[in-house]
Amino acid sequence: MSEIVEYNENNYREFEYEMGLAVIRFYAPWCSPCVQNAPFFTQLAQQFDASVKFGKVNIDLSPILTLRYQVFGLPTTLIFQDGHIVERLSGNISNAQLQKKIQAYLSA
Repeated sequence: MSEIVEYNENNYREFEYEMGLAVIRFYAPWCSPCVQNAPFFTQLAQQFDASVKFGKVNIDLSPILTLRYQVFGLPTTLIFQDGHIVERLSGNISNAQLQKKIQAYLSA
C-alpha cells in the first residue's frame, strides 16, 4: 500500500529527483472536482506498493511548483518516471484509466 504524501516547495525533490515512478496530483481545497475525486485517488494509491510514490500538491500553498509544472487546470495529475514527467493528465480521470497508465510504466 502506497501512502499519499503532501508535497510542497520544501520537499518536492523527494519525487522530482528520485528513481522510479511517482504519481503527483495538483489540487485545491476550493476545487469541487478535486474534492469529489480525492477519495478515488486515495483508493488508487492503496492498490500499489511503496515502489510507486503517490503525492499531492495544494496549488494555493505551492504557487512556485504550480508555475514550474505549468498546472493551469485542476485537478492535474503528473506521472514522473526517474524524475522526468512522462504523462500529464488534466481533469478527473477514472481510476481504471490511471491504473492502466501506471501499470504500463511499471511494465516498461
